[in-house]
Amino acid sequence: MKNILFICTEGFDTPGPSNHLISSLIEDMLESGFKVTLIQSRRTKINDDLPDTLKDKEHLNVNIVNRKVLEKNSFVLRYLEEASYAFKCYKIWRKIKDVDAVFVQSCPTVIFSILLLKFFLKKPILYSVQDMWPGSAVNSGVLSNRVIANIFYKIQKLAYKNSDLLTVISEDMKTKVVEQGVPKEKIYPIVNWFDDRTVHEVSWEENRFVKKYNLSKDKFYVQYAGTMGYVFDYKMVLNVAELLKEYKEIQFQMIGQGSQKDAFIEEKEKRGLDNIIFYPLEPQDMVSDVYSTCSICLIPLKKGIIGNSVPSKAGLLMACNRTIVNSVDRNSDYYRLFNENEMGISASNHSPKEVASAILDLYQNKEKRKRMAKIGQDFGRKYYSRSVNTQKFINLFHKMVTVERKK
Repeated sequence: MKNILFICTEGFDTPGPSNHLISSLIEDMLESGFKVTLIQSRRTKINDDLPDTLKDKEHLNVNIVNRKVLEKNSFVLRYLEEASYAFKCYKIWRKIKDVDAVFVQSCPTVIFSILLLKFFLKKPILYSVQDMWPGSAVNSGVLSNRVIANIFYKIQKLAYKNSDLLTVISEDMKTKVVEQGVPKEKIYPIVNWFDDRTVHEVSWEENRFVKKYNLSKDKFYVQYAGTMGYVFDYKMVLNVAELLKEYKEIQFQMIGQGSQKDAFIEEKEKRGLDNIIFYPLEPQDMVSDVYSTCSICLIPLKKGIIGNSVPSKAGLLMACNRTIVNSVDRNSDYYRLFNENEMGISASNHSPKEVASAILDLYQNKEKRKRMAKIGQDFGRKYYSRSVNTQKFINLFHKMVTVERKK
């Protein structure tokens, strides 16, 4: 039985956008006959260490590393703490004798894990790139020092070089990685999927989020649900909401947490925009209910983000039969994907007027909205579903192990 070592950046106890991806991938790998050794952290204890779908699973061995909760703005302390986590993981996996291949998640300190694995474990490494460091930090304005950024770019290239395979979550991201000197044949685009076993449209009458907040069916809800961090362009939401404030039926639902939420709320209050309503983060089992609440979804990303990261919520929204309006870079593959397939609308992240016009178009044209949502739903089943994309990972692990055993 092939044993795959999973080294995760965070643990399931801490809510995060990748939790559902990792849990479903591990579950499907176990069902495909793999043994999985998981190393993860325990930081916030908000959730259980394992989701119910992985509890008491045969051939799943779980190792926990206790970690501290640090302030988001303490970059140096966070970086050092993440680096120390890599060495704590090393102490665990050094004792494991039957590893065939390794899965490593992206994070700013991933180089430490990759180099330790390369020199001491000497098994093939699959580096799963979810968020390109430092590209996303540079383009979002978090990292403005060019000298430091260049140092991190060079470190990241070392991580690419010492990995056997790379998975990225879009063609745009593949282009970015190739630009950094990585051979195309080493890179495999695998999108962030939705769980086609559990995620689905929930009717208004049965919707738990609707009932929880006593929402009105007469409103047109423009929703963003997710992390309100540095890649999230809250100023675009403010500007668009201001342009549409005369339309009393249009309400902007902002659901979740993040480092930019306080600034977002403060600016919203200053402008007197009562068409923006904030809601707290909902648990993972509420995903279908939350996304089924909106009339349309707005995904506003800052300039330059789309090649370094990709919104994982797109597939989830498609599964819930909802139309997406993107505010992204006009020259990106992601921008073209929605407009050319007519499964949503992509507008330039330079133009609040263009974004507002897209929202108004869908508000006034229900049939167009329904048609785009259906096209998106069909597209999502074909390209964004769990069953399609976890199999791509499974095939890569089979390939890695076969090549390794032939050496």
